[in-house]
Amino acid sequence: MKNSDWRERLRNFMQGRYGSDQYSRFLLVVTLILLILNFVFRSSIFGILAAVTLVWVYYRMLSRDMMKRRNENQKYLELRDKVASFFRNFRIPGLSRNQAQSAQADFRIFRCPKCGQKIRIPKGHGMVEITCPKCRTRFRKRT
Repeated sequence: MKNSDWRERLRNFMQGRYGSDQYSRFLLVVTLILLILNFVFRSSIFGILAAVTLVWVYYRMLSRDMMKRRNENQKYLELRDKVASFFRNFRIPGLSRNQAQSAQADFRIFRCPKCGQKIRIPKGHGMVEITCPKCRTRFRKRT
């Protein structure tokens, strides 16, 4: 059978089904992690959880209930955004917000005089010679 025949059959089979989304990809990563844990610790619980997660992924991908799968994906995205914003706003104990920002602001941004490429250089090194990674132009600046 030709390669294109298989693709056409798969395309026809998947027509009207939900397919893959961000939540499915996340679940596949979780499945991979569970399989690695199963391999390392030789615990059947990790293997069972990996199998259940993989079945859930395929159930979602082959489902024809598009609205329900979209709602699941939307809830996942909202939860992911909440977790990401928590860690984005996470502060190191003992540092004020200004100190935490200044710890990140220990760099200066310069533009290449020839091509305009932005280049980030650490502060406090005095006069340095900078080589543009894009056009290889050399220029000197104080950091």
